[in-house]
Amino acid sequence: MVAISIITISKELMLACRQLGHVVSEALAAVVAATVVSSAGGFFSEKPIDENDAKTVVEEAAKKILSKERPGISALRLQADYEVAFQDLEKANQKHLSDAKAAEEKTLAWISKFTAKFDEDFDTLTSLYKKVYHFLLLRCTSPSGEAKAPKDMAVEREVAAALESVFPRVGLRSFVALTGAEKAAQLQELTGIVLGIRLFNMHQRKGGAGLPSVIDAKMESDQLLDQLTKEAEEVSELCQDYSDLLVAFQSSQRTKQMEGLVEEKEVQRTQCDLLYHRQYLCYLLNLQEDVSTSLEKLRKGQQQLREELMDLDALVGGRVSVPKEQVYPRFDALARCYRSAWKEVQTLESRAKLQSVLLELRHRYFPTLSINARAALAKVARGDNVYDENREDPVDLDSIPGPDALDPSAAVRLTVENYESFLNLPLDFQGFCVQSLVARKGLLVPGNPALGVVRYAGRYCVFSSERAMAEFCTEPDRFFAGVREACYRQPELIHLLRVHEDFPRSSLQAILEKMSGQQSVMLADVACETPLHFQESYIDKSYEWNEWKLRQDALHVADIRRKTTSTTQTAFSHLRRENETQVYLPKEVATSTSTSRGTNPPRLKKYFVGLRGVPQPMQVAECRYDL
Repeated sequence: MVAISIITISKELMLACRQLGHVVSEALAAVVAATVVSSAGGFFSEKPIDENDAKTVVEEAAKKILSKERPGISALRLQADYEVAFQDLEKANQKHLSDAKAAEEKTLAWISKFTAKFDEDFDTLTSLYKKVYHFLLLRCTSPSGEAKAPKDMAVEREVAAALESVFPRVGLRSFVALTGAEKAAQLQELTGIVLGIRLFNMHQRKGGAGLPSVIDAKMESDQLLDQLTKEAEEVSELCQDYSDLLVAFQSSQRTKQMEGLVEEKEVQRTQCDLLYHRQYLCYLLNLQEDVSTSLEKLRKGQQQLREELMDLDALVGGRVSVPKEQVYPRFDALARCYRSAWKEVQTLESRAKLQSVLLELRHRYFPTLSINARAALAKVARGDNVYDENREDPVDLDSIPGPDALDPSAAVRLTVENYESFLNLPLDFQGFCVQSLVARKGLLVPGNPALGVVRYAGRYCVFSSERAMAEFCTEPDRFFAGVREACYRQPELIHLLRVHEDFPRSSLQAILEKMSGQQSVMLADVACETPLHFQESYIDKSYEWNEWKLRQDALHVADIRRKTTSTTQTAFSHLRRENETQVYLPKEVATSTSTSRGTNPPRLKKYFVGLRGVPQPMQVAECRYDL
């Protein structure tokens, strides 16, 4: 049996959906195909897939994508599109950095291995100086480096002037005598100094062409953070409304006023929409955290940059010359501050692009509560206490074992008082309550870390209420199994809860890694024809072993180069054209007479006698023939 990969099945699924008039991305097709549940339980992707199973997977996945009765596909589409956009941005950034680093290492390796036979070899040292100049063009024309040197004359003149002032040609002899590691260290230091000089020139508005400014990025980043904060609050309130409505519908104490307002089918759709909004909110909160952190680092970097520029202004001022022992470390520190600040600017730019991706996805699909659901929501209790039905019965959380428990396999409750690294604990399941997810049939509610964190089987869980925590600690394995069953019913929970290790073949993260590794692999029917007699490729047909023949060819070429070819255009050749004339040929004419006449003259022959043999006088014999 030949096992068929998910990537191959996803391509078949894309083709099937395209034939039905529905365009599907490769990532979405792969994740939907990998999360098709088999009749035996579990996903098809958890075992080798044969040809029959592959057809079943394609059919079921196509039905799931094209069906309007399964709203869970929207959350999968959101996850696939966002993660692909994030991966594309990271790949583009890594490719730029790797290309620039490869170009720099190539030039640096050439300079490190350079050796000169004679100190007075001017041409050789000039080539070394050009390589150093090329290395500075790669490193000092942009904060993160470039794979190719720019062709801007202003940038070239500024870098050349900075190089001549910091590292003149006179210092090449001592530079050649250094080892490879010492040369590399000197070049890295030279790069920082030259970049610092260019930044100082840009500050004084006397240069710095091609260098982007990191000061103007603050205002745009502040606006981005405000937009993310405002949208996160909006989606958070919407998730709270969804959660309250679902809790009120599932509660055993709901009033008769709730009945008839919301149907069972609408409740299921509301639950799927809640997962969509939870995932959307997670992405917003991640972007908000990244932007806030990068913006704080950028402000510190900008402050350090201003301080370094002020120190350089005070140090240099209007002086003609400054001791290099004082000014060069300042230039190097200025370059380091600039590079660190530029990294944060790039992070903010990438997060802004991801926010635009989220906005585009929101315009495509962003569900809200219906009129009946809003009417039902207005009649239910609001607040955090709706998640605990039996809140009148107190729960003693102190009965749960602490970190000093004797049984290592039991669930342990960690708090700020009994655990030092409590604030640094990595929360599993994205901080959602596992008990609510299992006991309330897929209801996703965020946990409350103030109640403590429960550690069990290497995982750290938080819960929405004290009763939920106590109930989990009694049977933790049952709830973990319930989480797995919930992921089978709603595959979008795999990526939302970050349980990739539990589904190594069905998680979106594993699928994207496979796609990135097999993106350039294409299948095609090809044929190959081999020659009957192979010819060695290393044989040079134009090779000549005879030195005299080579000398003759060289003299011939040199002689040809001294020749000149000239052409002259005369009046007769100017604008001449080819003419053709067609004439009638003369007729053949003959005359027939009655008489025929002719002559027969005699023929004379002369023979010379005595030219050979014994010497004797030559005699001429003349003969006449009558014919």
